[in-house]
Amino acid sequence: MFSILGMINSYIGYFNMNATLKNRIYTVVGGVGNFYLLYVAYRFFANGFIVRGLLFILAFLALLYFTYLNILYFFTEDRVSKLDISPKVEKMLGVKIPDTRAAESAGVAPGFMQTNGIFKDEEFLPSTLRTNHKQRENLQKVVAQLEQVGYLQLDFGGAKDKELFKKAKSGDRFFALNEPVALPYYELREVNGKLLVYGGVNQIERQELGEVTQVGLLRGIEALKRYRLSLAAVALTGGPYKFAGRSTMMQKDEPYKLEIQIAYRPKEEESSHLGSEIREDIEQVKRADATADKTLRRRRDK
Repeated sequence: MFSILGMINSYIGYFNMNATLKNRIYTVVGGVGNFYLLYVAYRFFANGFIVRGLLFILAFLALLYFTYLNILYFFTEDRVSKLDISPKVEKMLGVKIPDTRAAESAGVAPGFMQTNGIFKDEEFLPSTLRTNHKQRENLQKVVAQLEQVGYLQLDFGGAKDKELFKKAKSGDRFFALNEPVALPYYELREVNGKLLVYGGVNQIERQELGEVTQVGLLRGIEALKRYRLSLAAVALTGGPYKFAGRSTMMQKDEPYKLEIQIAYRPKEEESSHLGSEIREDIEQVKRADATADKTLRRRRDK
């Protein structure tokens, strides 16, 4: 029996599947295999080995308890049981067991706020992004596309209503988008005298998402004339959220929003940088020419 379970385990390893599905398969296989211990216990009882039979019965009951917890955790929405001793074990050992299903649903790449490059010499200015009805519709389309390709997990961090209700305090909001997520593609462009933000799944499917009306104390287009501007980060925020009602969680649908961060460098400073680089290149050329002249003179003297 154990060799059969080991063979099934090895076969499962050949397939690429998510952790939840794999754990469900293990739960079913382990639960079925656990009943083999009952057969072994029966054989011990039949042959007069009462103590050994009782030990196998205890082992069967212990594994049956953990099978019950796994079924509750991987096959149901609640994942909570009064018979679960895990919180007591965590408290006794002083550790926190991670929620694998929530971690899996949260994804990897979008789980952190990324920037459009590394900025050292540049500084950042506060900016104002204004959106019209069409641009807000475009943003909702982008969110739907990102969710469809698996870039976004709009599932309130993998937590269910009962879990949220237990930890909810007055005024707490739990967003479907668990934390701000950077768009995979975004750019800043001047179009017809306007400073527009574009973004989306990729450059080909980019959408117009808003207009930068103010950068620092200047209007957006005026700032573009004086500074070299670059979008350092564009984060997706807002959207539907849940809050605690009297007896259950309530949900309110709100539109998604964008938070932007703009880096700048004065054009005069940029020109001076370019000028110094050009002067340095000219000096290098002069030094190279001088070295070449010396070499030619030495050859002529010989």
